[in-house]
Amino acid sequence: MIDWSAFLLVLVVTVVASLAIVSVVGLGIRLLAVPTRPGPVGEATDEEEDDVNHNGRPLIATIFAWVSFVAFAAIVLYGIWLIVPAFH
Repeated sequence: MIDWSAFLLVLVVTVVASLAIVSVVGLGIRLLAVPTRPGPVGEATDEEEDDVNHNGRPLIATIFAWVSFVAFAAIVLYGIWLIVPAFH
């Protein structure tokens, strides 16, 4: 006989974990895509000969992006630890 409550529990945990992983990675990618801050414009250094802003991404965005990637790695490693009985 099928234990439907256990089946439902596995389904819910799988969906929540998948959403958490996708959200954390998406947040990290989004934070790495933060545009540069407005500031003084430097020399034209690219092929189009337009002005280039050399200020770069804000440091806080880079830090939180890497924190989100570390959280992603922790979630994946915890899942592997749960699955592989040799690690217990």
